[in-house]
Order: sequence, then C-alpha cells, then structure tokens
Amino acid sequence: MLKPQDVVVLLKVHSLQSSEWTYSELAQSLHMSQSEVHAALKRSESSDLYDCSSRKVKKRSLLEFLIHGIKYVFPEKPGTLSRGIPTGHSAEPLKNLISVDPNDAYGAYVWSDPEGSVKGLSVNPLYKSVPAAVKNDPKLHELLSLVDAIRVGRVREQNIASQELEQRLIKK
Repeated sequence: MLKPQDVVVLLKVHSLQSSEWTYSELAQSLHMSQSEVHAALKRSESSDLYDCSSRKVKKRSLLEFLIHGIKYVFPEKPGTLSRGIPTGHSAEPLKNLISVDPNDAYGAYVWSDPEGSVKGLSVNPLYKSVPAAVKNDPKLHELLSLVDAIRVGRVREQNIASQELEQRLIKK
C-alpha cells in the first residue's frame, strides 16, 4: 500500500534525472530518514511505479496515478489562513497560467511554514518535510505544486496541472 511520502520520493528521483544518487543523499535532500526513502521505493516498486534494478521511475504509470488517482487516495481540502510556501495554482508553473481573483475564496494555497512569504489557505503537504525539501529544489517544488493542484484544485486547474505534469514527466 502506497503512502503519501512515496509520491514525494518518486518525484524527487524523477527530478534528479540520473541514477547516480545514494539513499543518504536522497534522504538528506528530502529531510527523511534513509529507511523511509528505501521503504518508499520498495512500496513504489510493488505498485509498479518504480524499477529498483534500473533505479528509474516508471513515468507513464506515475503520471496515470497522479492524474487519475491521487485526489482519491490522498485527498485534501484547503484549511485555515496561514503563512507559508505557495502550492497548487499559487506556485509556478500554474501561477503564470491561471489568473485568480485576489478576493476569491480560493485565493492562494500554501504549505504552512513560518518562514513562508505568502498568506493563503493551508494545504497539508503529502509529507511533513515537503516545505523544507522544496526550499532548495525549484523543480521538486513545481512537481509537488502540480500534484496539489490536482488534489485541491477545481476542474480547470486539475486539467492544466495534468497537462503540465505530462510535459514534465513524459515529454522532456
């Protein structure tokens, strides 16, 4: 059975675009333990989203899961107003593709973080270390923000996020 952090680990492995990483490096960059990373990749292999022998993400399978399953398996509803790091349609790349009325109840979405630069409705990240992990990794931030747009966004946002994920996972 997949856990939410498995998606975070898979997207990080994909963003590295190389199989030349160690569990220690991966764990450190994600602010997780090595055992959590190892277990995440084992579960992902069992779910046919990762190939341990080649150390590669099965991109098409992951894309299908993210577009069609993530909002059902790991659902999320925006919470209270909080300071944090932008996610969903409030972060790149959707921020420049979707215009949002600042008076809209669906204004900004954020992962709560005391050092964050934006006020918005809080969205629980897939894993507690996501805000720390994305601070120095814009590529991972984009991928996880697109996933959040599918988890909490409206249909239009979900459709655009799905197209953007496909561009980043498959059509490189």
